Amino acid sequence: MKKKPATLPRGYRTCTASLAVADVPAALQFYESAFNAKIQAYDAEEAPSFAAIKIGNSMLFVTAGWGAHVPVGSGTVTPVGHHMYVEDVDIVLSTALENGANLIAEANDTYWGERCATVADPFGHIWTLATRLENLKSEDISERRKALFDAIQDLDSEAELDTPDQTEAA
Repeated sequence: MKKKPATLPRGYRTCTASLAVADVPAALQFYESAFNAKIQAYDAEEAPSFAAIKIGNSMLFVTAGWGAHVPVGSGTVTPVGHHMYVEDVDIVLSTALENGANLIAEANDTYWGERCATVADPFGHIWTLATRLENLKSEDISERRKALFDAIQDLDSEAELDTPDQTEAA
């Protein structure tokens, strides 16, 4: 039986800011150059849409902002979301909702090895609640991401085949 990973990944604190940017590779280059950031993990070596970086002793996520995880234009003053590691995401999600948070995304298991849910607090701040399920290397995350996106692309292609040609109807 696999040993359950620690609640927090090594080097992380309870809350980790997620910086939503339009161009993740350009942002990474800037943070590396301007702030001596060190890339700790990413979801793809070429054209990543997510990376974990370390500036000094602080960890940050840099993300293209997708779905519920730091939605672009979420109505907050700045495009920053909090990624908070907790023992049990389902319990914390329930407690947050009971205390006035608005559900953005139900809890689900992710390709990067966490169970995540996202809420907006009563003040508009976005919080992704995360419970670690397994320890993964960047290569594992990249492979899982590719498999997921390939499956989505296949589904989209199948859906296009099922759609009648609009030009024939005209």
